[in-house]
Amino acid sequence: MVSPNHPEAGSPIMWITLGVALILPFGAFLTGLVKVWLHDPEFSYGILIPVLVAYLLWRRREQLRTQVSTGRASGLALAFVGCGLQVFSGLSGSLLVSGAAVVVTILGTILYLWGPDSLRIALVPVALLILMIPLPTYVVGELSWHLQGLASTISTAILRFLGIAVLQEGNLLKLPNYVLEVKQACSGSRSLFALIALALVLGFRATRKWWIRVLLVGVAPVLAVGANIVRIVGTGLIARRWGALAADESLHLVWGILVFVIGVLGLLGFQRFLRWVTNEYA
Repeated sequence: MVSPNHPEAGSPIMWITLGVALILPFGAFLTGLVKVWLHDPEFSYGILIPVLVAYLLWRRREQLRTQVSTGRASGLALAFVGCGLQVFSGLSGSLLVSGAAVVVTILGTILYLWGPDSLRIALVPVALLILMIPLPTYVVGELSWHLQGLASTISTAILRFLGIAVLQEGNLLKLPNYVLEVKQACSGSRSLFALIALALVLGFRATRKWWIRVLLVGVAPVLAVGANIVRIVGTGLIARRWGALAADESLHLVWGILVFVIGVLGLLGFQRFLRWVTNEYA
């Protein structure tokens, strides 16, 4: 076994060997995952998750460096379980199973090389890697459909409150001079997954109180839907005043960026509020 203080523990040869050992069984999966990140706006945030995980591990580097426990043979068995999951995922075609296989394999490798104390420290950051995996299409579609309906209903009520005559028919909001369609991009699902991932990272980065972590994750969907309601209502106001301008692609691009910024700022603000209420400062 190799302990963290062993001279071979930080050798380039060992890290290259580990990298090759992970790339060989998971190379095709990782390649497909990168393609999803680059071509599917729903899960483009996934490319940032490994970076954030690396950052969380880097922040714990001193804890990892001071561990003296030796590796466990059970870690090798756990790594084999991860490889078995990867074989199963190849038969089922499930990206989620492949993601779980990567996480289990990495955790097993840590346990085998550096022991249970290092595993305990690295467990949460490594487990967050599962957030980089896109959900199945049918789950995303079902969720988006419900979010579209919710955002449409609330936006209709707000527009009526603002004195604008609007008739809702499903995801269509019929104004006197324009028909506004609430598409999947306006449902909040795109920013939902990114905000949940950010909430988890913030929770484990900035606090040890589990209930604050739960609240951060719980508020993420509210912020995602709320920000997109702002987008729909704003587009409705523009449509009522300038009609077809509401369909301008540049406007939709600006709204998309603004919606995500509102969600991120809202999440960061809520985190700071919770820390202020509990007198917790990192």
